[in-house]
Amino acid sequence: MITTIRRAAQDAGRSALHLLMGCMLVAGLATGASAQERTAISGTTVSLTPLKGFAPSAKFAGLEHAEAKASVLVVEMPPEAHAQLSTLFGNADTAKANFAKQNIVIDEAEDIETAGGKGRILTGQQNVAGTTFDKWIVLLKGAKTVMITVQAPEDSDLDGDDVVTMLKSVSLGAEPTLDQKLAALPFRVRASEPFRVVDTFGGLGVLMTSGPLNVDPKGSQPMLIVSYQTGGQVAAGQLAAVGEKLLQTTRGFEKAEITKRDTVAFAGSKDGAMLSGTITEGSARKRFAQYMGLGADGRFVRMIVSADEATYPSLESAIKAIADSIAFAK
Repeated sequence: MITTIRRAAQDAGRSALHLLMGCMLVAGLATGASAQERTAISGTTVSLTPLKGFAPSAKFAGLEHAEAKASVLVVEMPPEAHAQLSTLFGNADTAKANFAKQNIVIDEAEDIETAGGKGRILTGQQNVAGTTFDKWIVLLKGAKTVMITVQAPEDSDLDGDDVVTMLKSVSLGAEPTLDQKLAALPFRVRASEPFRVVDTFGGLGVLMTSGPLNVDPKGSQPMLIVSYQTGGQVAAGQLAAVGEKLLQTTRGFEKAEITKRDTVAFAGSKDGAMLSGTITEGSARKRFAQYMGLGADGRFVRMIVSADEATYPSLESAIKAIADSIAFAK
């Protein structure tokens, strides 16, 4: 689901956008249009007044209608990402060209006034496996860059005016602490020295590194990312194949040399899939490992780590400790 792993720290805006696109497959049917009491989205700066039937999700940062599967997905990025993303939302033609790459057809782009300030809203549709979903995507700026996506099947009774009213109710508060953001993730993970947590992203993942830099444009430090998949489901027998395909579509790992494939215990399952090998960055060679574990609902958590060949052996015990700590949130 992540298409940009290696450069997450140095290109946070684009990475988070790619992550969002991969998560936009969460879809559902909405029922009822009445508003509820204002709800704070755990681990984010966002509060809003949801439509009737929506409740906080345990799978991602946002809301879902558990029975009907409608979703409101909140993704937060560093404030500097707003300038990059604003170009995608600037006008309908620009939005159409950029979102078409994600199979999203944009119909309109316009300003929206929310309780959290002025933003831009895109409306359109996306076809997923033969089903067309209506989409509303809002970009806002507060302490963080905020992107909120609402979607539902086009034949649902979710009224577009009600969705816009809900989005206008969005207010933005102070940024949560790192501990609060970690607690809001749909999985549990603990850093192990020398790795430390840099930040969470999108309410769906966490970035760790070893070294003094939070932003590492030269890729000189080890990097470890754990992320959760929200859209679609994977059968147990397909996990290894899905993992290999994901690796091949992850920027920087397209030409990875896989030297080992194994079944390992990971994320509470004895049937996790692990790939390891090497990648080349310029003249430097790095070792990597990717772990994937499947949850009871067919969704997975993924950990990928890379470091210079000379450094990697000294990190293996920490990598194993982090992998062993990962579990789906209950």
